[in-house]
This record gives sequence, structure tokens and C-alpha cells, in this order.
Amino acid sequence: MNEKHRQVRVWLEKVFAGNPIPQYEISERPVELLYQLMVKNEKRDRDLQILTEDLRQKADEYNLEAIRLAQLLQPVGLTAASLSQPGTTSLRTLTSTALLLDIKDASDTSYLLGMSEVAQAMTKVSEARVAEQRHCAHLTTKTKAALQKTQALKKSLVGLEEQERYQGPELDKKAKRAALIQSKAKEYKKQIQDLQNQLSRNGLEPHLYHQSVIKKAEELQTLQDRLIPLQARLDSYQKLPPNISLAKVKIEEAKRELASLETDLAKNIASMHM
Repeated sequence: MNEKHRQVRVWLEKVFAGNPIPQYEISERPVELLYQLMVKNEKRDRDLQILTEDLRQKADEYNLEAIRLAQLLQPVGLTAASLSQPGTTSLRTLTSTALLLDIKDASDTSYLLGMSEVAQAMTKVSEARVAEQRHCAHLTTKTKAALQKTQALKKSLVGLEEQERYQGPELDKKAKRAALIQSKAKEYKKQIQDLQNQLSRNGLEPHLYHQSVIKKAEELQTLQDRLIPLQARLDSYQKLPPNISLAKVKIEEAKRELASLETDLAKNIASMHM
């Protein structure tokens, strides 16, 4: 209340301008009422000041307009007071038009040239506006396409996130399984190397390794496959009459070839059992 009372006291001194201030009760309610009255009064004073300033500015503008019209009418022997209201309005319109067209005088030719320049400028502006509209339409089309792509990418992203949420645990399992398999593969590879080193230390010959045995078995199967048709030929030769010398020669050749194959077969069998 002390601050409000101080402001009220200053305001009352300003209002009474050195005259005695009437007595009033110094309590919360009267001070509050006087404070509200002070606020409203100061607001009204500010509004009146703004209005007064606006009216003063308009008066200055009217005076300047009157001087300008007088200067325009003076060359033709007229005064602003001698014109009617429509005449004054027309004169103001012509003046404003001349200022807008930026012409040097008020002749018909100057007005026509000024209007022609304005028309050309309007044409250029219209052409630029059409080009800008086309450019805007092109940008709008590209923007729509970009928005569609953005929506499609958002949908794809949502789908991938859903897929990741559902397949994530399974992928983690597969990754762990792959890591386990790789670890086991390294372990088995080391064990194979250790066993091969142990077999080498124990004197195991390389031809007894699994791959060598498989190769020998394949060679043996090849010899057996070759032996079957020769055996069939030999059987057919043995059925020939004994008095045919040519048959005997063929039989002997077949026997020798068969014996050679059997010898090779026996060697391969023996090498497999070593």
C-alpha cells in the first residue's frame, strides 16, 4: 500500500498543480480506489495525447496538400478555392497519376507515354508471373513426387523395423550358432592337425591316409571294371574249337593281359592292407 499511496500522492499533486489537496482517509480501500482512478486517468491522458498528435499530423498533411495544389493551379490562373469538389478530386487524381507515372509535365503526350511504359512493365510482369507459375508447378510436381517417395520410404522403414523386431531373435540365434560352428571348426581343425602330427610321429605312411585309400579304391574299381569285359572275351575264346590256331593266339594274349591285370589288382590290394 505504501508504494501505491506514494504514486497516488504524486498524481494528486500534479492534478491540483500546487493547490491544496483535499483531505482523504489513508487506508487500504480509499488508496486502492484513488489508485484505480489514477490508472484510468493516466490512460485517458495518453489516449488524448495520441489523438491530439494524430490530429496535428493530419493538419500538417492537409496544409502541405493545400500548398501543393496551389502550386499546381497557379500556372493556369486558378486557385484551390475556385474549384468545385469534383474538380478538386479530379485534380488530385491527375496529380497522383502523374507522380505514379513519374512524368515531367501534365501534357497528354507525357501521360500516354507514361501509361505505355506502365503497360510494357505490366506485360513483362505478367510474363514473369507465368514463368514463375510454371516453375512453381514444376516444383510442386517434384515436391509431390518427393513426398510420395518419402511416404514409401517411411512404409519400408516401418516394415523393416517390424521385420527386425520379429526376426531379430532368430538372427541372433543364427549368429550365435554360426559363431559356435566356426569355433568348433577351428577346434576340429586343430585336433586333426594334432592327430596327423601324432600319426607322423608313430611312423604312419602317407599312403594309408583316408584320401590315399580312397584313391587306391577308385583305381582298383577301375581295374575291376576293365577286367570284366576281358574275362568275358576270355570265356568266349575258351569255347572255340582247339584246332583253330588263331583262337589259341587270342586266348594266350587274353591270358597274358588278364594275368597282368590280376597282378596289378593284387598289388593294389596288398598296398591297401599294409
